[in-house]
Amino acid sequence: MAMDRRRFAIGAAAFGVGALASGLPRTSAAKAAKAKPAAARSGEPDVLVLGAGISGLQAAWLLEDQGLKVSVIEARDRVGGRIMTLLDQPGYPEMGFNSMGEGYGRGLDIANRAGVEMQEVGARYRIGPPGLLYMGDKALTREEWAKFPGNPFPDAFKSVMPGELVPMLVAQKTRLTDWNSWHDPVNAKLDISLHAFLREQGLSDQAIHLAYDIAPYYGMNAYDVSALLSEYNDGFVKAQIAAGPKSFAVKGGNLLMPMALAKQMKGDLLLGREIVAITQAGGKVTVHCADGATFSAPKVICSLPFSALRNVAIDPGLSGIQAQAVAQLGYQPISMVFVTAETPFWEQDGLAPAMWTDGTLGNVIPQRYGEDPQQITGFIAQARGNLANYWDRAGAEAVKAMVVARIEALRPAAKGKLTAHSYFSWSQEKFNLGDFSYIAPGQVAWMDEMAKPAGNLFFCGEHTATGARGLEGALESSERVALEVLGM
Repeated sequence: MAMDRRRFAIGAAAFGVGALASGLPRTSAAKAAKAKPAAARSGEPDVLVLGAGISGLQAAWLLEDQGLKVSVIEARDRVGGRIMTLLDQPGYPEMGFNSMGEGYGRGLDIANRAGVEMQEVGARYRIGPPGLLYMGDKALTREEWAKFPGNPFPDAFKSVMPGELVPMLVAQKTRLTDWNSWHDPVNAKLDISLHAFLREQGLSDQAIHLAYDIAPYYGMNAYDVSALLSEYNDGFVKAQIAAGPKSFAVKGGNLLMPMALAKQMKGDLLLGREIVAITQAGGKVTVHCADGATFSAPKVICSLPFSALRNVAIDPGLSGIQAQAVAQLGYQPISMVFVTAETPFWEQDGLAPAMWTDGTLGNVIPQRYGEDPQQITGFIAQARGNLANYWDRAGAEAVKAMVVARIEALRPAAKGKLTAHSYFSWSQEKFNLGDFSYIAPGQVAWMDEMAKPAGNLFFCGEHTATGARGLEGALESSERVALEVLGM
């Protein structure tokens, strides 16, 4: 049964307003990156929002709609946070947020308000033959993998590809009767490592290493992530599937959406202002920037990831679980190389363009974001966890050369036809220091505490969401924090 989109969102309706298309013209990246002048409105704002990612921008909009005067401060010279599109590359490859499902009620609402053109991309993910598995230099189909002597999976799972096994087991064996209750204290006894959960399903350490640790969905390895987080994510994904099979992305690049939303702000948007300290005194919250500028307001919303917030001095300091979470919450290392091919080598060698490898090449994902969905506009070679950290230590140029050389070695038809363009590392992004957050075993109990207001300092961001993941989680958190600021 299709899920009502509103089950995922109270959205703007909670504030008695509608999500209206802006009708704004599409703009270039350079134009949209320009902040509004600092003197656009005189006087102190009612609320300062730290971070111009999607949660910060939405929190600002919700409060402005209620008549509050809001300013947004962003350390980067762009908006969008973990929405990051290479707007100068073919197909506009996405380095962060990729697409939203039919159940992303909040996300679809803000896309409508932004006036961006959405396109269905879900069908594009399903085009083409199944990807090949590469164990060392050997390419394996599913049938060949099932018979491969080095396959460490139990007999019942021999034909399951490594990247499929863990999500399949979590989906089949989830212990949660209601995924929305994943963080409730009643489920605390289930907060074990994903490794322990997979051992209970009959997987050996070798099988877990291959199926998860080489390319972890969350964390650095299966020891490093709570099984409850994986089960919560599984519930969210299942709800998305129930809502419908379609997935949507912004035509021309997802970054166009926060750029359009930023242009709708009534108050100031200050880019390039790195925040180094937050102080509270006398009923005011003051934000101190690296360039010596200070900004004050009665209330401040912090949407910064905890990985960045731990480098900001806070006075009076945070305490208890909240301080522990800011200091210790993990963030996923993900690094990527965008590659283009002069000719379709996959047609010449007759092999699937997608490649899952157990070596330093990582996962090679074809991109189909041209006007013709059949066209491959490029490839993203992706490293996660420890491999991402290895890439970062090696350096961008060395990794780009390695990616090209390794694809050429595995696919001789590609020799001389590849160009590696951009190297992008979330761990090396100074104001992220990792991609999305993850919960380690024993940390699920933090969820209801770590986002509580500290005086007049409030918190939002996907890392604080408990009912959705990804962009939808970021927007969920912006609704909660707006209600908190409004005293509702």
